[in-house]
Amino acid sequence: MKRILVPTDFSNNAYNALYYATRLFKNDACQFYILNTCDVEIPVLTSIIDTTHGDEQLRKESKEKLTETFHSIVRDTEDFNHFFETISTTKKLPEVIEETVMNKGIDLIVMGTKGATGAKGFFMGSNTSNIIQKIKCCPVLAVPDEFNFEKSSENTLAGHNSN
Repeated sequence: MKRILVPTDFSNNAYNALYYATRLFKNDACQFYILNTCDVEIPVLTSIIDTTHGDEQLRKESKEKLTETFHSIVRDTEDFNHFFETISTTKKLPEVIEETVMNKGIDLIVMGTKGATGAKGFFMGSNTSNIIQKIKCCPVLAVPDEFNFEKSSENTLAGHNSN
């Protein structure tokens, strides 16, 4: 069974990358891990103030949005032999990806190329670029924004940009 890690920031591009991966491996049994990091940095000057309420709210929102993503992708892939697990953490993205790759035996990381901010003029978002540079223990597939999966008539994989 293939094990695929898909980090998400809940942007349309992140969901598109997840959706693309499910189509790419629609004929394979796959375990997908959908990861969200709600990294909470506390400035030194505010560390004496109680920030637990804010942390708890971020964690709650992460878990709620992961649940929504889980239900959407299960609905979109009900005919496939795919299984999904969500992971919510407050660790930094590169650190948690590396840990997850090792602990879960991940075969592939799939990410969208644009994050929630969707900065124009950039081919790839900073998180995706950062992961490609830092994670050497596992291949990374970067799925461009609005890239749709299509199977060509020659049974080779192809993509189609909907722009």
